[in-house]
Amino acid sequence: MAKDIEISLLRTIPYFKFFVFILVYKDFLENKRINKKKLGLVWFITIGLLSFDIIYQSIFGNNIFNYVSYIENRNSGFFMDELVAGGFLLSFVYIIYTLIFSNQNKLYLFSYFFFFLIIIFLTGERSNFLKFIFIFFCIYLFLLKDSVLLKTIKISLIFLFLAILLNFSENLKSRYLSNITYSSNQNLNLIDSYLTSEYGSHTISSYLIFKENTLFGVGTKNFRKECSNYTDKVNKILRNIDENKGRIYPNGCGSHPHQIYNEILSEHGLFGLIVLIFIFLKLFLRNMHSSYQFNINSVCLIYLITYFIPILPNGSFFSTLTSTFFWMNYLFYTVNLKKNDQ
Repeated sequence: MAKDIEISLLRTIPYFKFFVFILVYKDFLENKRINKKKLGLVWFITIGLLSFDIIYQSIFGNNIFNYVSYIENRNSGFFMDELVAGGFLLSFVYIIYTLIFSNQNKLYLFSYFFFFLIIIFLTGERSNFLKFIFIFFCIYLFLLKDSVLLKTIKISLIFLFLAILLNFSENLKSRYLSNITYSSNQNLNLIDSYLTSEYGSHTISSYLIFKENTLFGVGTKNFRKECSNYTDKVNKILRNIDENKGRIYPNGCGSHPHQIYNEILSEHGLFGLIVLIFIFLKLFLRNMHSSYQFNINSVCLIYLITYFIPILPNGSFFSTLTSTFFWMNYLFYTVNLKKNDQ
């Protein structure tokens, strides 16, 4: 049961607004009470302005409002001190294309996705950048018909351009190529390098919390309180991995565990994990009978799958922003836009 019921209820009860949102706006879209192209155009202008601001900030060090990011190698655009620009773009870029553009010219499609791939790269949000690449590759490999040679050339061009960007920007090079571990030990294996990072320490805390609250976890939003009870154990585990006595390691605490499986297991236990697996399978199997094609339903399904990729960090699944991104894509995954209106 929840360790702090008040905190859990304050987060859980308002969450039902997303289910109401799905029911209402699914009806609006399917019965054309919302003009999808106008909606897509408004969103396109928004991400266009955000992209311009991110480019400006990456060149001059401050955005158009003269804001300087408190982390040198992160560009947030007009989100200011909220480092969520990459996640925002990731959640809307693919939806917008399918809402506005009926033309599926492969060169035009590639140019659109390539541009926003670069913009998300410039934000310095590594996890969202990898998710964008995952979606991009899934679309190109499974949903678009093109020769293997052309696909290879286009993908190679992407990596070549990214390599050039890294070569000309020390900030981006530091962000994307630096090791996430707090240890200076160069002989650590991949798993130990991860565990001695901030994200790894959250994984250890989540596991320790889960061990003592196996069935139902400690309740929504209670990780931030419970993790302080395990800091000594986390530190001991990290010291066993790397005995560098002068090194200060992360204590495994944070506002949330930064990974969906860590969050579910620590806050909702095995019960929550079973529900999560059920949701994932239902999402995936729902379209198994459909042919592979590039449309808004398939694109949003791939986006939803990125939430369930192990290891990659996420925002708190139950936060308003992360939930908005998830359920917005879920809405367009389930909506039945008529074929002649795609």
